[in-house]
Amino acid sequence: MKESTRFAFDISWVFVSQIVTLGSGFLLNIVLSRWLGPADFGLYTLTLTIFTISTLIAGLGIPETVVKYVADYRSDQERLNAVVTAGVINALVLGVAAGLALFFFAGDIAGSFGMPELSGLIRIIAVAVPLAIVNTTLLGLLNGLREMRSYSFRFMIRSLLLITLAVLFIAAGLGPGGAVLALLLTEVGTLAFVVSIVRRHFRLSVPGYPETSRKMLAFGSRVFIASAVYLINTYTDTLLIGYMLTEIDVGRYAIAIAIARVAFLSLPGSISTVNYPAISEYYSKGLHDAVEAVITRSIRYCLILLSTMGLALIYLAETIIGFLFGPAYLPAVPAFIILVFGMIVFGAVSSVGPAVSAMNRPGLSSKVNIFVAGTNVCLDVALIPLFGITGAAIGTAGACTLLAVLILYVLHHVFGVRVESAMIIKAFGVVSVFFIAFLLLRGTVHPYVLTVVFSGLYGIYAYRFLLTVEDKTEIAGMIAPVFGRIAARRLNGR
Repeated sequence: MKESTRFAFDISWVFVSQIVTLGSGFLLNIVLSRWLGPADFGLYTLTLTIFTISTLIAGLGIPETVVKYVADYRSDQERLNAVVTAGVINALVLGVAAGLALFFFAGDIAGSFGMPELSGLIRIIAVAVPLAIVNTTLLGLLNGLREMRSYSFRFMIRSLLLITLAVLFIAAGLGPGGAVLALLLTEVGTLAFVVSIVRRHFRLSVPGYPETSRKMLAFGSRVFIASAVYLINTYTDTLLIGYMLTEIDVGRYAIAIAIARVAFLSLPGSISTVNYPAISEYYSKGLHDAVEAVITRSIRYCLILLSTMGLALIYLAETIIGFLFGPAYLPAVPAFIILVFGMIVFGAVSSVGPAVSAMNRPGLSSKVNIFVAGTNVCLDVALIPLFGITGAAIGTAGACTLLAVLILYVLHHVFGVRVESAMIIKAFGVVSVFFIAFLLLRGTVHPYVLTVVFSGLYGIYAYRFLLTVEDKTEIAGMIAPVFGRIAARRLNGR
């Protein structure tokens, strides 16, 4: 299979799984926010945030390390077996330790937020921590082997299982505890599925475990620093809102950030999942042109799609939040609009964010993330008391934009990757012009009409001026066979 075609199929599988995952998660947020109300939904959101942070920190970069070394050793079964075995053992040990710590300190954590109801929810989720870490470690094997169909099925099964159990438990009157219990049982079910899939790809190999572990932990510790700091950038806003404001504010902000993440991280997340092992493989073989092609095209395509979608979401922000979540969440509209602006460029660049680690420089990625995390914390601490959840959105959007700029700088000046900074600036500038025009005209023209007209005009601009001739040719070459097969089937059907 041609490499570009394989990339397209891999990204398609992961993108479908991301759509199912984020779509079902978004649907779950709608259900929980309406059934629980802002306060209990805020408790659930904080619990989920603590769980996510705990699993990523306790994982110590092991899942990412497994992806890296499996991609490097995919033709050496013995070394692959040693890497995966060491990863699973270490993930289990670290996960159990983290789960126990979370369980016994649940009361102290809840007390720091001034929310005693949080302690019981944290104790439930503590049991799921080791399961989640082992789960993601085994997924690293599938990702490294680029078995994206199996990789994607896991996420789809997990999403459907989670929303089914959560709806059942909430309908039974279990409240936020039912939603958290559904998350625990989902980890149990998906781990069983993943184990059944990965058995044919490796076998346990304990000999050489100490040496393999040292090597993996040396690399993983550098990845861990970058991931831990990235967590600060991602969850600082939610945690500080919970600490400085109320659970109602947490619930409202959770809606704004959830829509933004679903819209702007699903496609980039799919692409980065496929990019990471591919860039690692190309870089290890000295294929600089291939690395540059993957990075530049990923950013360009993502920017065009995300900026077009971003305009539509900004235009319809009040309608979307009011219709889906109810009037109680309308105070989140300004925060949502600000987050969308921050996510457009960040979402595009995040499609290649892991490239720095894939090219054996995770320490450099850590330095960038540490600087941005410090900036993010300072902005949130200063702005949340003044502007509430809108201040948190300003801090997060600013930090995301800064992180995108620094990643592009590193890729260009450290790795010599050609970065189309002028194209990015033009796209963001045109988006800003269309948004200002919308604000000026929405009083005289129906917002829905403006949404269709301006989004269509921007799409035409993007196709004419942002895509290269090679891009248009390749896109046409990928689309034409699809329509050809459809036409052939219709003819055969006749």
